[in-house]
Amino acid sequence: MLQLSNYSTKQLFAVIIIGTMMMMESIDTNILNVAIPAMAQSLGIPSLSLKLPITSYLISLSVFIPISGYLADRFGTKIILMIAIFSFGLFSFLCGWATSLLQLTCFRALQGVAGALLVPVGRLLMLRVFSKQELVKVYMFISMPLLLGPLLAPYIGGVLVSHLSWRFIFYVNIPFALLMLFATLRFVDNYTQSTEPFNWLSFIPLALFLAITAYWLDTTSEITSSINQLLILMLIIISFVIYLFIERKSTYQIIHFKLFKIRTYRLCFFSNALSRITLGARAFIIVLYLQLALAMSPTESGLLISSMAIGYLFSRIFIARYLKKFGFKRTLLWSNFGTCVATMLLCFIEQANVFAWSVMIALGFFSAIILLLLNVLCFSDIKNEKYAAATSLNSTTQQLFVSLGISIAAWSMHLFNDSFGAFSITSFHITFICIAVISLIGQIPFLKLQNSDGNNLL
Repeated sequence: MLQLSNYSTKQLFAVIIIGTMMMMESIDTNILNVAIPAMAQSLGIPSLSLKLPITSYLISLSVFIPISGYLADRFGTKIILMIAIFSFGLFSFLCGWATSLLQLTCFRALQGVAGALLVPVGRLLMLRVFSKQELVKVYMFISMPLLLGPLLAPYIGGVLVSHLSWRFIFYVNIPFALLMLFATLRFVDNYTQSTEPFNWLSFIPLALFLAITAYWLDTTSEITSSINQLLILMLIIISFVIYLFIERKSTYQIIHFKLFKIRTYRLCFFSNALSRITLGARAFIIVLYLQLALAMSPTESGLLISSMAIGYLFSRIFIARYLKKFGFKRTLLWSNFGTCVATMLLCFIEQANVFAWSVMIALGFFSAIILLLLNVLCFSDIKNEKYAAATSLNSTTQQLFVSLGISIAAWSMHLFNDSFGAFSITSFHITFICIAVISLIGQIPFLKLQNSDGNNLL
């Protein structure tokens, strides 16, 4: 736990600012879905049309995260953070003010650009302000808002839509943005780092690659034509090959592939990929399982899923002593094994009883430990001047891996629905087993860690 007396005022406010921004961005990413019916009725459009503002936000996030590290190094974390917070608040207001689908989509895309700077630069600020030995305790504190955001978003959105208006799911960001803007101006220093000129020529094909990939992962279940699927895959491959060709001759690399030469970073990156894939898959499939297969009401299923937050909170109590006793490697191995078992136990949930709550709490507990430790361990052997590059790469890929997990779950359900019937319990159970197997594969990079890895963080 954080001992407040051990930290300066600027460090404490940095924690508050980063935690609040993570919560704000995490809730904003997940809150729109619950308001879709009310928004569609208000704007006089079909509900399915609101896929556009959701997708535009995710595409903007994916495209502009890679330049966040460069901008923070070039102009300073304080300046970029203030621009990001102000822009996020401004475009939140404009999204709430929008009177047409076109306006909402454009403002939501611009809000995504601000969001692309918000969390990565916030994480970079954390690395600048705190030493490596402090990262575990600090990240243990600020990661809670990030983990709780997706669980709280449906309830916050539901209350705002039911008692006020769908526009307030955007307006609610404004007071937080103003407070964070003042706190950043008052308490954050402007950390800069010398860097090579940005290669905008290679950014264009990279942005195209990320945009098409994000779009494909978000809409792949709706693309029924094999030819269209093939064309999109070809565009993804071609844009990435062009990026690699241009990047090879550049002095400044947007994606620093040399980071993968660092053993701990490489192992954490691939472990994080598998963890994010299973996280996205579970988040997508559990709601459907509870409501469609087990016929739970939205309120009942929502409360059950929210019990994962109890597991998140419990993980904060035990994680420090686990690390001191077992180290990073064994803690990650046992936590990942626990996640696999908890995912399998989802198959035995039949109603919202003590067993179901216990499984959800265990799933939240082990998942929180894995994500927290991987986000810290990946920086254990990285030098300070590479923090921005590593932060940008992590943030860019994490959202894509979550989207990939959702797509894998959707593909799996589509495949098994043909064999066992639409949304049958058997289809869900086999999908849970597939997710558990993917999670189990994560044991391979964990086994390759050394017992001493991460000791410099303790």
